[in-house]
Amino acid sequence: MAPGWLFNRNDDKMKNYFCTLMMGLSCAVAQSTAVVEAAPGTTEVSADADLPSVPASLQGRQYITKAKPNTEAKVYFIYQSRYMCPTCVAEAPAIVAAYKKMKGKGAELVMLNVDADDETAAKWARKAKMRFPIVSPTDRSGIPFPHTGSSKLPCMVALDAHGNKLGEASGAEVAEFLSSNWKQYVKDIKKAEAAQKKSKQKD
Repeated sequence: MAPGWLFNRNDDKMKNYFCTLMMGLSCAVAQSTAVVEAAPGTTEVSADADLPSVPASLQGRQYITKAKPNTEAKVYFIYQSRYMCPTCVAEAPAIVAAYKKMKGKGAELVMLNVDADDETAAKWARKAKMRFPIVSPTDRSGIPFPHTGSSKLPCMVALDAHGNKLGEASGAEVAEFLSSNWKQYVKDIKKAEAAQKKSKQKD
């Protein structure tokens, strides 16, 4: 079910933009009919101007871990996963290892847990030693960009703070995607910000 704040806008574009998650035993995620496609030759998709920023969307959410998202991060990896998914469980150790390296260095990882309940999600988080922010299964629908362009779990999308898509991965590729790209994404964004600042100073 789509969150109320989308429908209160009375905006058909916003209604179509939201991607509803479906939890199946096959670890499948139903696709929205309005998934934003990247232009040929690039994975970048411009964020909808009507959507809140990534940090704003993550604030006020219910988390099953003590960790809260870094609202000053340059890049956010939104990660959908669940305990009742063999590939998700297999990828977890590498995800945890990657997070230890990127924590506090301009990149943030936030999991949208899609298990059936908070108890299952919290138990898995403790067992796998997940120390990153994990949004409660009962509260993830409040985030307006849960889709990753993939139809299977686990799946991950990298976004800048404004919601622009930088890249995505799914299945057994998510851990490698995270570990191989977070540093470069942060570097690229900082470089772009510096160039923009320099350009404004000249003006």
